[in-house]
Amino acid sequence: MPDLILNADAAPDGAPAVQRAYLPVATAIVTGDLAAGTMITEGEVSTILGMSRTPVREAFLLLEARGLLRLYPKKGALVTAIDDAEVRDLLEARIMLESTAARTAADRGDTARLGSELARLLDEQRRAAASDDLLAFAHADHLFHARVVEEARNGVFDEIYDSLGPRFERVTHRIVARDAARLAEFISQHEQLAQLIATGRSHEYEPALRTHVMPLG
Repeated sequence: MPDLILNADAAPDGAPAVQRAYLPVATAIVTGDLAAGTMITEGEVSTILGMSRTPVREAFLLLEARGLLRLYPKKGALVTAIDDAEVRDLLEARIMLESTAARTAADRGDTARLGSELARLLDEQRRAAASDDLLAFAHADHLFHARVVEEARNGVFDEIYDSLGPRFERVTHRIVARDAARLAEFISQHEQLAQLIATGRSHEYEPALRTHVMPLG
């Protein structure tokens, strides 16, 4: 196996030890620097990041719960693969949760406020695209969709969506890394979704969202 390279700066200053272990590994998996099928160990990660194995062990458990690693006792952790069936399942989950939230926002009459917040998140995506920062773009993409889901004000929805976030970001990063033209396409489709929210046209949101995400699967 090639030397394992992790970016300790993926975690912000002052982050808890588990996050300082989790974020460098998660980031490497999302970007593909840690490819599917790679086996890593607690010892390797703890040595590279300069910390004890305890937070690394906890980080591995979290990474497994979020679908990025599969743990094998006394052997290590295997970076999972994402196949086409899993991508489709992830995107169907996004459609179900997000379209429900869009309808909820319309029912509450909060669409203008939410539309404004989505426009701000779109600016983050534009900046990431302009600087060719695909990791930041994938993260901003997830935040855009997560903000719509938050509008359902359903704690279970939020918990599910948060747990799926790293896999959504992994799929998005893979797509835009293969075809940079998709950056502009994603932004354009997000502009349409934000406009549908802002103008209260929630009945049009689900078909537009499906058009946006299902070609990804």
